[in-house]
Amino acid sequence: MKTSENPAQPPRICGILIPAYNAPRHLPELLNRIAALQQAERGWRFSVLIVDDGSRPPLGEFETGGLEIRLLRHPQNRGKGAALRSGFQRFLEQEEVAAVISLDADLQHPPEYISEFLRAFERGEGDLIIGFRRRDPKVMPRHRILSNSLTSRIISGMIGQKINDSQCGFRLYSRKVLETVAPRENRFHLESEFVIRSAWQGCKIGGVAIPTIYNGAPSAIRHIPDTLNFIALVFKLSLERIKGHV
Repeated sequence: MKTSENPAQPPRICGILIPAYNAPRHLPELLNRIAALQQAERGWRFSVLIVDDGSRPPLGEFETGGLEIRLLRHPQNRGKGAALRSGFQRFLEQEEVAAVISLDADLQHPPEYISEFLRAFERGEGDLIIGFRRRDPKVMPRHRILSNSLTSRIISGMIGQKINDSQCGFRLYSRKVLETVAPRENRFHLESEFVIRSAWQGCKIGGVAIPTIYNGAPSAIRHIPDTLNFIALVFKLSLERIKGHV
């Protein structure tokens, strides 16, 4: 993959945000692969933040040569959305951070594609850039294909922009969008909420194609409850929109 390098300017800072809950098995490999990418990526310096969302036992410290890694702990499990919000807030406290990339801790998001997100951001393709996967029934479970297709179509209709994969957590958030959008959800639907609020705030949304990977890691998604929660989110945001609060 191509790198960007301008010897006249210092590298920009990209926050790498990894929410984690009882997921230590894949983290060392994930961090090693991010460190290898950092060696090739001259245009950006990575600052990695792992948000331990109440793991039992708590995650230990990680050290990977050449990579800045910090750990933020939630004493109790609060949900992926809460972990992301904590990470966003921590990175916004650092004025030099220009963008934040979120990815899951279970290696279903290949970190080598971080460079693709950064190139898309440099080309001005979005304030929020979302990874999108092929809905291949040979790889993606059929119930995930169905839920992904439905939620993506509903959100696309709500915001007037085509969203290929509304459920993908591999994303780039510009500093602008993090300063503009104030999400409220604590669990998985924060990611859907963020897309909707970003578009309604006039932020540009782009996409990057990524591989479809399901490696047998357990999912915390609860199909019926989370479907009902998504419907509730849509009604709640639509009502806010009607009342002029969004």
